[in-house]
Amino acid sequence: MATVVWTDKAKLARRKLYVEGVVNFGIATALKIAYRIESITGELECSPESGYQEPLLMGQGFIYRARHINRRFKIIYWFNKADNMVVIEDIWDTRRAPQNLIAGMKR
Repeated sequence: MATVVWTDKAKLARRKLYVEGVVNFGIATALKIAYRIESITGELECSPESGYQEPLLMGQGFIYRARHINRRFKIIYWFNKADNMVVIEDIWDTRRAPQNLIAGMKR
């Protein structure tokens, strides 16, 4: 099993998503999102390369992958095979401009 690690940026995005979910849609919807994120995290522990390669981030140095939380949000991550570690980089709002995703992942 792989270890899942959240970057500070991803932790902040997750927290923001929960708060906005409660404020805009209610506690029940926010809890569904939280359960979905936990479900994806569990799946990534068992199958770290299960997400699709994010086409916008090809050629960035890592093979970035994505898993959809719902239609509006997806988890962006990469798998470090040497350390058997999944690094979750961001929770991406798919309504945002694709250029911002690319700019945010440049190292």
